[in-house]
Parts: sequence; C-alpha cells; structure tokens
Amino acid sequence: MACDNSATALTCCTNNEYVQDKVCTPWSGTVVATDVLLIVYVNNISQNLVGTGYIQYDVGADDIVVDVLNSAGAPMVTPITLSPGMSLAFTYRRFGSIRLTLPGASAGTYQGEFCITTRYAI
Repeated sequence: MACDNSATALTCCTNNEYVQDKVCTPWSGTVVATDVLLIVYVNNISQNLVGTGYIQYDVGADDIVVDVLNSAGAPMVTPITLSPGMSLAFTYRRFGSIRLTLPGASAGTYQGEFCITTRYAI
C-alpha cells in the first residue's frame, strides 16, 4: 500500500495494478500523387494510457509529419517533422492515435519502424 505521511495525518490508499506491453513493427507506405496517412498506433485500451517509444524514419523521398491525435482525431501537440534518417523518441499520455503523413508532392516509397511501450491500470 502507498501511504501519505503528512504532518497532520497518516492515510493509506490501495496499490494500483499496471500492465506494460511493448510492440515494435516496421511501417511503410508508397506515395503516388496525394498525401498518404498512416496510422501507426490506435489506443483501444484506456483513456489513461501512457505510451513511451520511438518513430524511426529510414527511407523516403521527403520529410514526413508525425501527429499525435486525441480520441476525437484532433491534434494534441504541434505536428513534428522528420527527415530521412531521423528518429523521434516520445512519451505521451491520454492519446487516441499516432499518425504519419507522407507527402503527396514527393512520390516514392517511405519506410521506418515504430516502437511503443504502453502502461495502463487494470
């Protein structure tokens, strides 16, 4: 049990049980003429999810954009731009999905890896 040992009172609260899962997977997309939206992760577990991981961008013709979206599909943070050869480490809480935008102006194949470790209470 975790306890609050303040000067005025000693109270205890119950422990929380957490689950931790790790998933890593390659991602890829082929751009022909329009933007390609790739959803690399969808939170179907809990609103109180914490995710830590990275997005690696190995091969592509141009910069890509990373968006972290809330459960309504709206951006939660300023979109992040990655160039080929770059990666992004992250920790986000209470998000709905993570999306990559591959630019329609630069045709070709785009590839990388996505890895996330999620933690949530049961």
